[in-house]
Amino acid sequence: MSLVLVVGLLFLSSAGVFYPAGSGGYWAGPPVLSSLFGEAGLTGGGVSGVLPPTADTMYLTDDPGNWFRSAKTGTPLSVVSMGDSVEVDFRVGQFTGTRHTVTLLLRPPASKVGSDQDASINGKVTVKFDVPGVYLFGCKVHPYMTGVVAVKDAAGNIPPVPKAELPFIGHLGADSLPATTVLSVLTTVAATDADKSAKWQIFGAADEFRPAIPGVGEVWVDSQFERVPGQADGSGVAKPGSITVLDASTFTIKREINGLDPGAQGKWNNPHNMWANESLSTVYNGNWFGRAINKIDRATGKILDTVDIGEAPTHIVTIPDEGSAQFGVLTTPLSAGNDLVKMRDSAGGLSVISRSPTGAGHNHPHGHWISSDGKKIVVPNVFKGLGIAGSISIMDASTGQVLKEIRHLPQGLESALLLPIASGIKGNSKAYVTSLASGQVTVVDLNLMKLVKNIPVTFTPNGLQGSQFGIFDTLQVPIQPPVSPDGRFVGVAVLSLTTVPRAPTSSADHVAIIDTATDTVVKYLPTPAGTHGAHWGAKKGGGYYLYVTNQHSNALTIIDADPNEDGNAADAAVVGRVLLSNSSAGAGATDGTGGQGLKPLPNMYDGWVQDTVTLSGTDKLSAEVQGWIDALTPCQKNPGGVGC
Repeated sequence: MSLVLVVGLLFLSSAGVFYPAGSGGYWAGPPVLSSLFGEAGLTGGGVSGVLPPTADTMYLTDDPGNWFRSAKTGTPLSVVSMGDSVEVDFRVGQFTGTRHTVTLLLRPPASKVGSDQDASINGKVTVKFDVPGVYLFGCKVHPYMTGVVAVKDAAGNIPPVPKAELPFIGHLGADSLPATTVLSVLTTVAATDADKSAKWQIFGAADEFRPAIPGVGEVWVDSQFERVPGQADGSGVAKPGSITVLDASTFTIKREINGLDPGAQGKWNNPHNMWANESLSTVYNGNWFGRAINKIDRATGKILDTVDIGEAPTHIVTIPDEGSAQFGVLTTPLSAGNDLVKMRDSAGGLSVISRSPTGAGHNHPHGHWISSDGKKIVVPNVFKGLGIAGSISIMDASTGQVLKEIRHLPQGLESALLLPIASGIKGNSKAYVTSLASGQVTVVDLNLMKLVKNIPVTFTPNGLQGSQFGIFDTLQVPIQPPVSPDGRFVGVAVLSLTTVPRAPTSSADHVAIIDTATDTVVKYLPTPAGTHGAHWGAKKGGGYYLYVTNQHSNALTIIDADPNEDGNAADAAVVGRVLLSNSSAGAGATDGTGGQGLKPLPNMYDGWVQDTVTLSGTDKLSAEVQGWIDALTPCQKNPGGVGC
């Protein structure tokens, strides 16, 4: 195929790097990133210059740990010589099911190379390397996608990585580290089962422990990285991922669901996040590296319907406003696009009813949340053009109108909005939004529609914390920040991109517990590798468990944020670690891994749990679900009620 890019025009910069033409401004951020993105100019008018011959091709794939796959090595590492070019092929349908960016994140200090796109695209990019050293690439839509190009010097050696390129190294007390050492601790570079076993935390039965107090209901987990033999797209390209369903009363696996079910229609691809209807009869699942939403029968696990809705659907949340004609409508952001999609589930199946831009221009929205009254939607827009500057949009849930978009600015509270990724809401008044690249949780006053505070939640290897330390100092990123149903706490999942432990917890990853009364972190708790998703579920007898997924582990973590129920999370503790692996044939080291989105049932959040409770005693609830509701305390049934 001679088409260089399906979407966008290219031009050749003086450094020999191709960029797509388009709109978008430059972001002036931390020195490492601004020096990369600040060199990427945009022009129109097609391709100038001649495509240089390539020493290697890297294909973007949907394969966990091998997202950038070298044609020469079969791994995310390409080794070339100074002056060589590498072509990155990310045409949709080749090895990937959705659009991406090819963004250069790190380069040697003397290099002038840059690569970035102002929107997700479908095509190819060629990069020519000007100085020896290590170059790190990623995708801004799927930020853990990682590729490395190591450029040899004239003597055939790969220079060490200096702290000027990667400040994280300086916090380890070194001026530089060999490239092999740096690669050995990057959890996102793990092409084989042997690599995954070495870098990820693959637990055995002896490592498992369960809470003393049972939970209520079920916990559905998107074990997104699990290998499922025979699971492939329509072209026969293998695609990963399964859903593991846990019985919360016994903390044992009930069933596994995957794309081998004919109802998946070959569109199952990295299942990422889920939601349920008010009767809990149906679970909805999105495929982040594809285009489809699945409708699943909760009781049997059978896939009832699969609908193509657009590029890289992420999270799913229903509108809980009983007084609205859109009560129960599903909302889903398209992270490789610009829109929030609304869907209705009816007797005829799932159907798209509207699409609304989540901001001005390119948006790439991700993990949204809806206020408990169903009136407002808070949407993080991951990036708005070149660079990693994003925004937060507050939308009218009924009309889809953007009431306010708060964009990144170089100074002030808005400076934290660098790759904003997920949100949670306390009632109707206050939202919490995580930003990957700043390592902060931004607090938003929803009544005034303005930012009121930034809360840092990441650490350098030597335990330093603060807003001045960005992603390349910490190599930690906060992801999901759900607010507890009673509104008291925010549980923030913080993922580490390395295996290097941090002083506060002696672990690489952690969960930060924020007290919403003071908006301060009151507890840090150690969690397994790749801490990603978090949601609250019912604890039997009252209170809530925070269920935490770990994408580089085969375990689900269970946290009790308030064991003595005194409203203070100072005694918060990890009370369980449950294996999601179930000896699935052919899964190998990936069995039960990749935990990202999850959905504890019943849906305990204020605004949603009441809708299920209202159906109690009717024929709209199964006997099993009725048993779950009967097991809830009055405050769990109505967390926004008086005295709760």
